[in-house]
Amino acid sequence: MVLSIYLFIRKISPTIKGFLFKLLFNGRRIKVGRNFQCEKFPSLQIDNNCFLKIGNDVLFRKDIEIRSHGKSKIDIGNNVRIDRGVRILAANQSEIVLKDGARIGLYTVFNGGDSIYIGEKVLVSGFVYLQTSMHNHKKNKDVQSQGYSHKPVTLKEDSWLGTHVVVLPGCVIGKGAVVGSNAVVTKSIEDYTISAGVPAKSIKERE
Repeated sequence: MVLSIYLFIRKISPTIKGFLFKLLFNGRRIKVGRNFQCEKFPSLQIDNNCFLKIGNDVLFRKDIEIRSHGKSKIDIGNNVRIDRGVRILAANQSEIVLKDGARIGLYTVFNGGDSIYIGEKVLVSGFVYLQTSMHNHKKNKDVQSQGYSHKPVTLKEDSWLGTHVVVLPGCVIGKGAVVGSNAVVTKSIEDYTISAGVPAKSIKERE
């Protein structure tokens, strides 16, 4: 009996926490849709000129961090699942968009100095790094003093990134493309191709 009660409470806990989160945070800078669930309140830092939208039927696992600075926006679509430890950072005037049905694996990082677009039903495995900023690094001057250059990253619908993939600034992952684990994407990848390696190169097409 005690075990049954415990399991029931554990099952409904994300729904209760999601309802409380919406009750506490829904407002001018944060909009939360229907049936939001979270295993633990995400760590939030949403600046005055920024905006966070969470769609319907979204699930957050534990220890998620969301930060929006400058005049940036974060738009999380419907039926999105974000696993534990994910970090989403939007800065400057960037927009981070996760379209409907996206799945984001544990401890993945969105480094949004520029915009990041995640298409419908994209699958991002764990420990992926999406990088839109790069240190300038001319010689005769220390790297830390040179600031950054920025380019957007796009993952088109139905694409899949394997675990530990790194995507560098300016890259587009094509519709239905697959990138193998541990690959480093330095150039855009065509639709429905399978790529792997460092740097990532096309090895065949999806059948």
